[in-house]
Amino acid sequence: MVFAPGSLATAPASQAGQQAQGQWEPWSADAVSRYQAQGRPVFVDFTARWCLSCQVNERVALSQPEVEQAFKAANVALLKADWTRHDEAITGALTALDRSGVPAYALYAPGQGDPVMLPEVLTPGIVEDALAKLPRSVR
Repeated sequence: MVFAPGSLATAPASQAGQQAQGQWEPWSADAVSRYQAQGRPVFVDFTARWCLSCQVNERVALSQPEVEQAFKAANVALLKADWTRHDEAITGALTALDRSGVPAYALYAPGQGDPVMLPEVLTPGIVEDALAKLPRSVR
């Protein structure tokens, strides 16, 4: 399958008010902390518009109906850290996760400080398996 660069463009990050509908909202360290304090798992997609691997992972894994349903079933807060312009806060977060760039995918379980890091190449199964390993009390 071949993708033209324009066909891989993603829509702008959704507003926080759409989070309840399973939409992505912009990442911030405060948002991660807030959702964790609420007892919700948090999935952070560290991405950039210029990152081809990021765009492919979005198409083949993160936007698939079964993955979207798994996020919803596990009540996961979805945050997108857009590093397109090398935001310093995102750079710091990536460094703290021992990553030097994108793509990077972090799944924070409630009550756990360190996230589970998913591989740089995603499939629906990889994401669903990570969600299935969340503590039962949050699913």
